[in-house]
Amino acid sequence: MSDPFEKFRKLLVETYLFPANYTHKFIGKNSDLFLNSVAEFEAKFVGLKRIGEKKSANGNHLALTYDFLAGTPDDIVELAKATHLVSDLLYIL
Repeated sequence: MSDPFEKFRKLLVETYLFPANYTHKFIGKNSDLFLNSVAEFEAKFVGLKRIGEKKSANGNHLALTYDFLAGTPDDIVELAKATHLVSDLLYIL
């Protein structure tokens, strides 16, 4: 079975010179489940810094923006994989 992140990894190699700062954004439900899962996610990555947080107009959703200092493309791939595991995640931007 092929790696679903291989195309993403190749794009990173072509786009960035490592080490590199990578902006990572995602949106989830504004829930305790999401916030607790985000806290666990953030604890896994050294070099991950939250630089933005915005609630939707009705307050039901929360958009988070991070700056991530990645040493290699695989660091960013691992970040993306971990993001997919965040509970109540809606979108990765």
